[in-house]
Amino acid sequence: MDFSSVHAAVDYIKGFGILAPLVAFILFFLQAALPVFPYVILAGAAGMIFGFWQGFFLSWAGALAGACFAFFLFRLTGWEWLHTMVRRRFKHDLTEVTPLVGFWGIIITRIIPVVPTPLINFVSAVSGISAGIFISASAIGKIPSAVIYTGLGTHMLASEDVYTTLAILAAICVISYTGMRMAQKRFWQR
Repeated sequence: MDFSSVHAAVDYIKGFGILAPLVAFILFFLQAALPVFPYVILAGAAGMIFGFWQGFFLSWAGALAGACFAFFLFRLTGWEWLHTMVRRRFKHDLTEVTPLVGFWGIIITRIIPVVPTPLINFVSAVSGISAGIFISASAIGKIPSAVIYTGLGTHMLASEDVYTTLAILAAICVISYTGMRMAQKRFWQR
């Protein structure tokens, strides 16, 4: 598997022929549960191969299924040490997170693509957040990144304008980084 570029991912997925949509779904599932390759490359490839709507659905549904799998796996296995570490380090008890704060917290961290998906899944699982809140907030929060990256892949295929696509991607990265730094200064600096 070579996911060093969108075109390498396109070639790999297309190699499965009629099973390509299933393979893409499984790759999105794996990426959300254990990110071994970049989501942006995979979603861009999905947009190039399947078009916007099918590519969007595969990237969104596969990533959501993988996140839910990780959430339930972490929830079932316990991981009390993380809860203890967070309480000691940040003086915050994760089990005291209210449903409303948990819901919006998940949506925001999913939209701003600087918080790693496994960390969101992990912290949500050891918190007091219900599975329903996690699933609904994750479903909503994953929409923007699936739309943006699948749309970029579709745009790159349709226009063959790599420079504009890269400029849009760079702008997204700059905005995400700026948002992360602002959130870091506001919430994590003491």
